[in-house]
Amino acid sequence: MDTSRLDSSCFNGAYKEFVELIGYQNTLLVHSYFAGQYVTFPKRLLSEQYLYEQIAKEYDGTNAKELARKYDYSYSWIRKILKKKAIYK
Repeated sequence: MDTSRLDSSCFNGAYKEFVELIGYQNTLLVHSYFAGQYVTFPKRLLSEQYLYEQIAKEYDGTNAKELARKYDYSYSWIRKILKKKAIYK
């Protein structure tokens, strides 16, 4: 079947949204790679290890609240990370 002339309304479920969001060719790629599998997308895009390193680099002794807003984590979580890195007192 030639699917190249189909618009997004012809696609099933999430594939319709994928066509609209990432385009037809990328949707076919996602389908061919993940078809038949149950896939979830974590809310958090960045790994904790990366975040730990970035927060430690960016912390200037006074900006924990700003980092919490920037990375969409709670102020207490940011403080916990900084304590693990022995930066926050």
